Amino acid sequence: MRYVHVDQTTDDCMALMTEKRIRHLPVIDGGRLVGMISIGDLVKNIISEQQFTIKQLEYYIRGEQA
Repeated sequence: MRYVHVDQTTDDCMALMTEKRIRHLPVIDGGRLVGMISIGDLVKNIISEQQFTIKQLEYYIRGEQA
């Protein structure tokens, strides 16, 4: 399979791209092409999620509300 469905996770997409050594994947919804996702899109998403987690942990350590 060299495409993903809209409900697949970032990890799913990253694993497929790594395994198949590809940089772009079509995104399919109901048998129709709805977009393309790139390795750069995935990296940006992962960085954003990590920054959010870091901020939440910092708030927790300081005893503050987010």
